[in-house]
Amino acid sequence: IADNLRQIIRDGDTIQVGVGQPSQLMFLAGAFDDAKHLGIHTELGSPGLAKLWARGIVDGSKKTLFPGKSVAVAWTGCDGEDLKIIAGNPAFELHQHDIILNPAFMSQNHQMTSINSAIAVDLLGQIASEDRFGGHMVNGTGGQPDTHMAAAMCKNGRAITVMRSTAMDGTISKVVAKHEAGTLVTIPRYLADTIITEYGVARLLDKNHRQRAEELISIAHPDFRAELRREAQELWG
Repeated sequence: IADNLRQIIRDGDTIQVGVGQPSQLMFLAGAFDDAKHLGIHTELGSPGLAKLWARGIVDGSKKTLFPGKSVAVAWTGCDGEDLKIIAGNPAFELHQHDIILNPAFMSQNHQMTSINSAIAVDLLGQIASEDRFGGHMVNGTGGQPDTHMAAAMCKNGRAITVMRSTAMDGTISKVVAKHEAGTLVTIPRYLADTIITEYGVARLLDKNHRQRAEELISIAHPDFRAELRREAQELWG
């Protein structure tokens, strides 16, 4: 997943990374190692975040808001080495959530790029990040809708969703034809942008239903692609 994400991260991106899995692992997994002049504007920290500043990958030099600074609501989620780098460091700042997570404000960043996780995505691009297949809620929305909207509003922004292709030891596809009844949709289809699994990158923006289905089936686990194609055929012919 990190390898696929690395292919689309641009020099100068201002990034937000959600605390879910697998998004929170992207710093340590090397997703940003090839980039230059990254900025941080995020809700919470993640392991490895501050180490990118120490390595010179993050410098905030292209940021529109808080240039030269990495900003968050809290650095919760960073590991011990990160916190040692952050402590007393003027390059890292904390601000109120109504500033950091205000989509109208956040979207003013240069190349705002949100990276969040999902539990499942249907073939329309509806992203479910709160419940486990059928309304069994496991967490709230957190800042995902705010950061996703900010990236969608930003000129040259990108709203990225990362997830594994399967759950339950490979027995369940996380790309589904239709969500189960009662599923809580976190991000509606009209805001869906880029979905990444270990099998590739699906670009949904400005695509019709059939095109979205083709994109998403291409990044589903191979064991489930034939069934997803059959279900897509039933839905749209």
